[in-house]
Amino acid sequence: MGGGVSGLAAAYYLGRQGISCTIFEKENRLGGLIKTDLVQGCRLEAGPDSFIAAKPAVTELALELDALAKDVIESNDEARRVFIVRNGQLVPMPRGMPMMVPGPWRPALRSSLLSAPTKLRLFAEQLSLPRKRAQDISVGQFVRDHFGNEVLDYIAEPLLCGVYGGSSEHLSAASVLPRFVGYEQKYGSLIRGVRAEAGKPSTGGALFRSFRDGMQQLTDALELAIHTHSRVIHAEVTEIARSDKGWRIEAGAHSLVASHVVLACPAHMCAKLLRNAAPELMAHLVEIPYSSAILVTLVFDRRQFNHPLDGFGFLVPEKERRTLAAATWISTKFPTRVPPNLAALRAFIVGVEAQELMAEPEGSLLETVKEEFRRIMAVQVAPLFSSIYKWPKSMPQYVVGHAGRVRKIREQVARLPGLELIGNAYEGVGIPDCVRLAKEAAGRILAATRNSLC
Repeated sequence: MGGGVSGLAAAYYLGRQGISCTIFEKENRLGGLIKTDLVQGCRLEAGPDSFIAAKPAVTELALELDALAKDVIESNDEARRVFIVRNGQLVPMPRGMPMMVPGPWRPALRSSLLSAPTKLRLFAEQLSLPRKRAQDISVGQFVRDHFGNEVLDYIAEPLLCGVYGGSSEHLSAASVLPRFVGYEQKYGSLIRGVRAEAGKPSTGGALFRSFRDGMQQLTDALELAIHTHSRVIHAEVTEIARSDKGWRIEAGAHSLVASHVVLACPAHMCAKLLRNAAPELMAHLVEIPYSSAILVTLVFDRRQFNHPLDGFGFLVPEKERRTLAAATWISTKFPTRVPPNLAALRAFIVGVEAQELMAEPEGSLLETVKEEFRRIMAVQVAPLFSSIYKWPKSMPQYVVGHAGRVRKIREQVARLPGLELIGNAYEGVGIPDCVRLAKEAAGRILAATRNSLC
């Protein structure tokens, strides 16, 4: 159920083991939030524009798919710099920072983003003793404990809002920042933890990877790879019920029985489908909240554009936010996506602001975003063209207690033979996590199938 990257990847890995499947997708296209539009030579993303290179699942999958292997590209990291809006101005974030932790001292100490008391707080943080907390806490509390409010407000919160679209006071430190929670337990100081880990071998390369013709290359390649062993039904599944032979699926005029069902859709949709078949599981699934997002891309004539676009974009802390949470300067991050005579900016509206504007007409949204770019970047010229995508309830929130919630979900799923739940609601919101979970689910189905034949 679900023809996004998770469902397509699951079908691919099943087919590689000779297992055929049926994909139900209610939309008239596959790919979910991954969609690339080609407009006047610009490749504009409707959803994610890249994936984290450090997580190998997507890169490994691309190497298996002949159509993709040669088209993996890296972000333009020579120009990688992120700006933070402070007092209405774009201030560069100190270079070399893993999340909210200073890397080299010089950029952090010279930065105008942080006050003198906060810089002293950074030095004092190195004296922190190892600590194992009795329970999960919020990202807000975790960052404040180590660095104080200023680092939370002007670095950690805007960084995480761009990824999760939620509040740092609700997000789970253990689920959102597991690496840094581990540093706290082992070293006490996050700064000492980062420096200790920095000495370990690294794979190198850019922070982000994507595909030459856009992220849709990935889902298109998967769709092509599965067509010999999968069928696609464009219909909305209305009910899933257990049967003597496994699971019965009802989708409009379609009804079938399957030995295994993979739910590759948002947790709130899974809950709705399982309301009768697994009410206890449903109760845990509905506890995962979701945030909404609106993505607006504006394309300008570069000759009339008065900003150097000398970085990957900017983040807007909650204290400074009116509408935009972040913006990507596509022309700099992935220069090959946009002709040199054009400049493309992508704006992110998330959380409460996105929910409030979800019903807003596109013309009004466009004017709001143009005004925000005037305010923050002093962009005075009108765009040549634009694109707007609205994604309601699309961003799962890993709120405090998320790991325990997921553990209960997995326990319930284990009691329902033939059922798998995958997607970004459980163990990572990125595309590599979705692909990894799809591969693991396919492996479990293969093992179960072999056992049934023994």
